[in-house]
Amino acid sequence: MRALPPVDEIFWERVAREFDDAGPATRTVAVLDELLTDNPHYIETATGCARECRDPERVLTGFAMFYRIIALAARDRGRTVPRITNDTSDVIIALLGEFGEERFTFLATEMLHAENPYLLQMADSFASPSDNHSVIMQGFVLLYKALSVQAVTDGLRVTTAARSTPRKRLSPPKA
Repeated sequence: MRALPPVDEIFWERVAREFDDAGPATRTVAVLDELLTDNPHYIETATGCARECRDPERVLTGFAMFYRIIALAARDRGRTVPRITNDTSDVIIALLGEFGEERFTFLATEMLHAENPYLLQMADSFASPSDNHSVIMQGFVLLYKALSVQAVTDGLRVTTAARSTPRKRLSPPKA
């Protein structure tokens, strides 16, 4: 079971066209503005990663495109992108501590490869020409993992709430 909707080439192509048509800087700013409200933990992680690279604007564009691709795929399936909470950030930090940065990144990359190979391909093609490929890829897989964990957590909350809601009787009880 995938926590996030699968992405295929069509979403990647649509987002690339959006960014080309409006201009990468304009679309990046629009997505980052949306993230300030809708997903501040995502933008915090993305900007932290971008600061570690020579061309932070280009890296932020990649993270904006990554998010936008996920958002389009989610919307296409009647869903929304999960909002990363403090609890989810704590879970990710705990996993990083438990597995170590290198092992965590490897496992998260394997998960992304298994669940969303086109998204991994997009991330890798974006990070490849960079001076800091490993940092950028680590950022992509970290964000994917956080969104996936949040999607599962949100799904569990909905399921638990549905189970705890008393059922209404369709007919009066028999005496």
